[in-house]
Amino acid sequence: MTESQEAMPTLEGSLTSVPATILKLLNITPPTNIPQPIQPVVDLFASKGVDRIIINVLDSFGLFEITYYKPQFLISKANALVLLSTKNPYTLGMFHQMFFGGFDYEPNGFHLLRYIQENKKSSVFVGRQKDIKRYDGGTPSIAKSTDMATWIEAAKVINRHHLSILHWLDFEELYNKRKRTGINTPEELTQKLIKRTDKWILSQFKQLRSKSLMLVIGNHGRNKIDLNYNGKIAELRSASVPLAICLYKK
Repeated sequence: MTESQEAMPTLEGSLTSVPATILKLLNITPPTNIPQPIQPVVDLFASKGVDRIIINVLDSFGLFEITYYKPQFLISKANALVLLSTKNPYTLGMFHQMFFGGFDYEPNGFHLLRYIQENKKSSVFVGRQKDIKRYDGGTPSIAKSTDMATWIEAAKVINRHHLSILHWLDFEELYNKRKRTGINTPEELTQKLIKRTDKWILSQFKQLRSKSLMLVIGNHGRNKIDLNYNGKIAELRSASVPLAICLYKK
């Protein structure tokens, strides 16, 4: 472990507090009917100035994958690692908490993306069509079905909006294939996918203008999947929690 890694703070917060945290960092006053922001994250980045936030959502990616596969860029350049506690760590549960601040549907009319638009800031949601239909709340969105298409679209949108949410799908597809076929995915294939995504996120980070905050948020995937790990690895995987990796572009 390098000195920079040792200095990287590990913070804790609730997934339901992510909406208020995003709003606070964008200098928007959160409504009082959603959970309070993760204050250590606000304290760490608000003073630097945040003009835009880019959220990369990775399915079936969490603390275990960071620890076991060690994606080089994410580990070496992260400013903070936030462990996100939640009663529902899966994809749709994560989106529900991220957009509504809880498990109710639009509590008292709150929807993160609409609230941002109402406060004269812009947003875009790039992801799977059925997720967009369920969660974009009528705000600007772009449907993409492959990671390559998402990566290309990211270059067009990340510097144009105050909040860009990009949902990457290949991790989930990898594990879904394993579930359908019953054949274990070779570990090197998972490693290759993580390495590729790490490089793509690095490329995306280089394109960002200054005063940008990137959050890489991982969850447990769309459904619970038995990955057939053994021994210590199985223990680590079962204890894995959703997380947010924070990277600030000066």
